Amino acid sequence: MLLTTSMKRIIFLVAFLFLFCGVALADDQNAVSFSGKVKKVILKKNKVAIMDPATKKRFALTVNDQTKMTGWSGLADIKKGDLISGKYIVTDKGLYVATELKGK
Repeated sequence: MLLTTSMKRIIFLVAFLFLFCGVALADDQNAVSFSGKVKKVILKKNKVAIMDPATKKRFALTVNDQTKMTGWSGLADIKKGDLISGKYIVTDKGLYVATELKGK
């Protein structure tokens, strides 16, 4: 059976979407939940510094276009002292990238 050009495109698109969705699901499965208090917002670097009040652990999260925000319209709305929770993933380079940020 010969495949037409449009059939090949559809097969390619379905395979691409399946692969892309699989990668997105893998990231969500590896996401780490957190909660804490905002210590600093670094707008030029798209970062938010967080401290967990219970453990005193401090870490900086990178915020990008894929970060889902609830309670703020953007990074500039987050202020020092805000209570925050969400999820992040750790990249191969050791960066903490926020996948989800929620204001409390």
